[in-house]
Amino acid sequence: MRIFKKDGQWVAKTKGFDDESGPSTLPFEDSEEMDEGNDDEDAPSPSHPRPSSHRPLSSTSDFSFSNDYYNLFNGRIDSLTTKVEGLHHKVENLQQSIDGMTSLLQQVLTSHQALHSHLDTVFPPPPPLEN
Repeated sequence: MRIFKKDGQWVAKTKGFDDESGPSTLPFEDSEEMDEGNDDEDAPSPSHPRPSSHRPLSSTSDFSFSNDYYNLFNGRIDSLTTKVEGLHHKVENLQQSIDGMTSLLQQVLTSHQALHSHLDTVFPPPPPLEN
């Protein structure tokens, strides 16, 4: 996802985005603008960068991003990206370990089959019992 400011709004574009349908946008308000005459009590205050509760939004026009929220959002995305990359490396290491174990088990199976074959030639099975 790529997020950028265009004509006073934050625009989010995702991979595989269809430009013909238009970008997803959220109205952007600078902290100074929020201090000047914003009477909406549901709008986040710049002095409180982290919301303590969430209200359901009826549409994207009901929500505006302040600089603080944008920075918090970006920080969380960076943190999540770092965690996902860390998990990716752990999965790669696990896959390499599994591949190594599979190779080792294949060698053990081959050795086991060779040993059985050798034992069958050294110690042939006894003849069937006659009654």
